[in-house]
Amino acid sequence: MIKLERSPKPKFLTSEKVKELIEEFKKSGSSVWNADPIKKQLLTSSYGKCSYCECDLTEESKYMEVEHFEDKKHNPDKVVEWENLLPSCKKCNGSKSTHNVISDPILNPYLQDPREHLAIRLFRMRGLTQIGRDSIDVVGLNNQERLVLKRFEIGSQAADSIEVAWERYRTFKSNERTQSKNRLISLLEGILLECQPSAIYAATTATVVLTDSNFLALIDTMKIDGLWSEDLEDLHTIAQSLALRCA
Repeated sequence: MIKLERSPKPKFLTSEKVKELIEEFKKSGSSVWNADPIKKQLLTSSYGKCSYCECDLTEESKYMEVEHFEDKKHNPDKVVEWENLLPSCKKCNGSKSTHNVISDPILNPYLQDPREHLAIRLFRMRGLTQIGRDSIDVVGLNNQERLVLKRFEIGSQAADSIEVAWERYRTFKSNERTQSKNRLISLLEGILLECQPSAIYAATTATVVLTDSNFLALIDTMKIDGLWSEDLEDLHTIAQSLALRCA
């Protein structure tokens, strides 16, 4: 989970339209929030990802659901209130269900920075606060098959890429060829691009990469050799803003 910035609400959600949709929902129970302008704007605000688990909602096998932070069953007057809507995958939305976020608060990534409430240990989320712990349980952030194993896969792939990066560094040092240097920098850019807000599972990848001693040592080595560019540093800085603590 990463901190998100809410996009402006769709223009068609005027005060009159909101009242009309609320009344329609109360009368028929229809999914008045499943309007393309709402879904499109929500997806834009979350980089096309589930706002809770960060899975890709644009894949053919995935389906985006408009999640009501304050659930629609107990808060019918907020079914199309823009600040109450989040993009979610079916699994996270189903797990949260009708949980009462007023009496038992959980993380809203549009309002709170998950880094203040969540940490990672052995590819499992750990709560640093009560809100963090409740968020893990309510949304299912430690589902073994769906998320914990995915984090392990991400960690394994990142470790492999870092080893290859070291091999490319040693190759460059042995031949000083421009092609070798460019291949090294290209790989590092690729690793750090997976740690950016738009990448799926960015919080996990950033945490894994930026806490890997081999990666940190490579950064220091490349800085000494004058190989660490401003572009790499910019990507690294953004990645640092997403990485969770290891607890």
